[in-house]
Amino acid sequence: IVLMFAGLITERLVKTDKEQIRETLQEIAREVKANDHAGVLRHIHSSAPEIKQQARAEMPRYKFDEFRITKIHLIDVDASTEPRSAVVECNVVGGGAFHEHGIEMDHVPRWVKLQLLKEKDGRWAVAGYEHDDPQKMIMER
Repeated sequence: IVLMFAGLITERLVKTDKEQIRETLQEIAREVKANDHAGVLRHIHSSAPEIKQQARAEMPRYKFDEFRITKIHLIDVDASTEPRSAVVECNVVGGGAFHEHGIEMDHVPRWVKLQLLKEKDGRWAVAGYEHDDPQKMIMER
């Protein structure tokens, strides 16, 4: 009975890489929707300063009213690499204003592919990304 109880506690306290990644994705989505640029930048891996610079330049152009993950298609963790890495593919929907051209965007779907690396402190962070029209991704597969 003690072992079963200990096992249940361990299961609740210890999060797998995939669980940690799912939580990270939800945090990023909340920060994008809240237009929390500093929060989003914290999720960029320390080995990817060019992505951080690009994000710093692009984020002020957008004001999101909506941003959510609609489906996670893939979380593929490679535990054999150092640092540990993962590839994530998901669909997101966003909406808001594109300030540079005064364009309002409502309910815009995108396919997103992220390359994640685990930081030394144990956090998963974005080291690379792609995004495209979700129909294009479906047609290519």
